[in-house]
Amino acid sequence: MASTSDDTNRYGGNTACVEVNCGDETLIFDAGSGLRLLGDDIMKRVARDDKKDIKRKRLNLFFTHCHYDHISGFPFFAPFFDKKTKIDIWSGHLTGKNKTERMILNYMRPPFFPVGPEVFSAKLRYRDFEPYDKLSPVKGVKVSTLSLDHHDECVGYRVDFDGRSICYITDTTHTLGKPDMRIIEFARDTDLMIYDGTYTDSEFPAFSNFGHSTWQEGQRLALSANAKRYCIFHHRPSRTDKALDKIDQQAKAKFKKSWAAYEGLVIKV
Repeated sequence: MASTSDDTNRYGGNTACVEVNCGDETLIFDAGSGLRLLGDDIMKRVARDDKKDIKRKRLNLFFTHCHYDHISGFPFFAPFFDKKTKIDIWSGHLTGKNKTERMILNYMRPPFFPVGPEVFSAKLRYRDFEPYDKLSPVKGVKVSTLSLDHHDECVGYRVDFDGRSICYITDTTHTLGKPDMRIIEFARDTDLMIYDGTYTDSEFPAFSNFGHSTWQEGQRLALSANAKRYCIFHHRPSRTDKALDKIDQQAKAKFKKSWAAYEGLVIKV
């Protein structure tokens, strides 16, 4: 859930939303409450740079799953209200036909929301896939997918572009003392691994059935996969700036190129 207070000002309290830029192409992963701010920023960038106007108005949005913290910002994304924008929306965690469109229609309707996606003026295209499919959203960009261990199903992503890669692996749990070899192989030699660090190892036994993992497990997986950088993501809502500073320091002590994610963090690979 979103968590804003004086204790979370520096790391921020919005929920999951990650932008990945591949050249002039923009990929977005998850539509948590952070999507609203990202949408406003994208529209400002478009206004400043006419040369990139066409490509900046072609977006791909990927869902890991549709729990509220990963979909709450969807109706408030400014590019949806720009008729010159083309947006492909991808998901693979549900079953059946038209599952991506069905997910959005079920969310944007009463009593959960007052209007449906018909209010959007952008050109939307709903794209379905199955976990483990390999996707090609735009020329030169390859997106691999992985089924994760989370309630109601969830998908992890790996983006490969121009000899570099980023893995986005959030909302997954683990078994104590048993590394997830699927994740290790999926993230093998990646330039950046973003991983679910909701809990600490000491907290995990009390929350092992909640569908989330620990920042220490993520770091162990990253090191085993020979990842070049590691980003701790999906912080526990009650985690304060002070507590995250400590986690960030502990992570860097073992693996220098580690970060506790904060709003506005930019990592170049």
